[in-house]
Amino acid sequence: MQSNKPQRSLTSEVWSATLWNTLLFPARFLVGIITSVIYYGRLAPEQVALIFLLTSLAASIGTYADLGIERSLPRFIPEVEKRQGRQGVLRFLWRMIGLKLAIMAVLVLGLNLLAQPMGNYLIEQQRTEVVELESQIRSLEQQPATSDQISKLSKLQNQRTGTLAVIEQIERQSHWFMLVVSALLILGALFDVFMQFLTAYFKQRAWNLITLVTTLLQPILVTIFILLGWGITGVLIGLVLTPLVSVLMAAWQALRASRELSNTGEGEASDPELPKRFAKFAAVSYLMQITTWVYDIQFVTLFTVTQLNARDVAILAFAYKFAKDYLGYIWMPLNGVMTPLLSRIKLRRDPQSLQDAHGGLARMIWLLIVPAGVGLALLTPRMVAVLYPLYTDASSLIIVFIAFTFGESLLSVPHNVLMVYEQYRAVIISRLFAFISVPLVFVLLPRYGMLGVAIAVGAVRVATRLITLYYGWRNLGLQLPWRFWLRVCAASASFAVALIGLMQLWPMPEAAAGWQTKLINLLPLMLFAAIGAGLYLLTLKLLGGLDPAERERLLSMKLPFKGVLRRVL
Repeated sequence: MQSNKPQRSLTSEVWSATLWNTLLFPARFLVGIITSVIYYGRLAPEQVALIFLLTSLAASIGTYADLGIERSLPRFIPEVEKRQGRQGVLRFLWRMIGLKLAIMAVLVLGLNLLAQPMGNYLIEQQRTEVVELESQIRSLEQQPATSDQISKLSKLQNQRTGTLAVIEQIERQSHWFMLVVSALLILGALFDVFMQFLTAYFKQRAWNLITLVTTLLQPILVTIFILLGWGITGVLIGLVLTPLVSVLMAAWQALRASRELSNTGEGEASDPELPKRFAKFAAVSYLMQITTWVYDIQFVTLFTVTQLNARDVAILAFAYKFAKDYLGYIWMPLNGVMTPLLSRIKLRRDPQSLQDAHGGLARMIWLLIVPAGVGLALLTPRMVAVLYPLYTDASSLIIVFIAFTFGESLLSVPHNVLMVYEQYRAVIISRLFAFISVPLVFVLLPRYGMLGVAIAVGAVRVATRLITLYYGWRNLGLQLPWRFWLRVCAASASFAVALIGLMQLWPMPEAAAGWQTKLINLLPLMLFAAIGAGLYLLTLKLLGGLDPAERERLLSMKLPFKGVLRRVL
């Protein structure tokens, strides 16, 4: 039966998706903060490093096994529906799911056969680390007792205890760990397909609610299991149960969304070139995933685990994840919007619509990302001291990761346009450049340690976007609104100078274990953030704010609090 629901305009769909992303931001942000504080406060860094290793292994195998299928779905599902309707879309999805599960079955079998050798390698590595720690402990014990010496000795003893606990865990449960990785692979493959289907139809309310439930469920399960004394085992059980629930929810929502599709579409025959076009798009997407992997947290974890001790691996991975998590919070209004929006604009075949969409997306991203990155970098040392006292050594690394990850996101729109408009040569050139991160890490890690790794992967992230920026201008005539960018940078610089001056007058907060003390210590940081936001908006308004055409286009939408927004803009 064909759906009788009226088709909404593209502007309405995009606005609805963005609105739901924004409305659910506070809940996701608070849950994310609480989750991370519990997680990093209750587990030793050595345990965190082991969990990073297992999840990075699952994510890395999943990336290599994906073949670019998941990222290609939002690009082609609307086209399949237009031609063949609901049944065509369902056939298309089931073929993709079957292919992914067949690949996963082979990988899971191989992974479990290698469980024992991998466990033995990790055990030997950790035993070597224990020997080095015991040597350092004996050396410190022979020195005169000072407060600094006692602090270092306590830190080394805790590190040795944590490493021995990890060795014992691996000896007893290496096969269990591989089963967990296998489950994460299978569930992750199914989850991503269903969520990409929801993304293709701007189902941001369902998308965000599923993500919110997942984000709430995981810390609750993990905390309960840790309190029961299950340690790493409890964390891993929570990590498996959470995606299981998520898959069930995503499948249910995808089924509901599929019922809204037209049964027949436009009645056109399937495009004989579609498999070839899909394979080409998927191949480029796959290359993009692989080349993203070589400078992402999974590669960093898997590579450095052979070069650094477990505590340093945890600090490096924590710093990278901190920057990416906060970028994810700020990026929330655009989650799942850009590719479907550009795909529908491509179907219009209107060059001016492309230019308008590109400029509007770039302005929205810069308006949010530049001040957020500047403010976060300034507040990071104090935030880490209050919320994550075991990771205060990560503050400088976090600032480096913020600079590069936020910088990459500022230049992300041309890349998405090139992908949707099938300008694959330009994308391939930019992605192949990403492989430079591998030799860079090899060169910089021995000389500069963790900071060298951060610079290597971060610089490559930005460089790949600069390449797509050039090709977007050359091939499609994409023009970035540089004058608006200068206004945003000037406004951000104004509040940065003010915050630096204010923070000089306020002492660095001390580490605290209790939630009440943490909240009290956070109050000055929230005040700094509010002052910074106010100065940014005021300065931006004085400098001209949005361009007149962009301001009128924004205010013409059905927005809440339009009167307030009009005064601010």
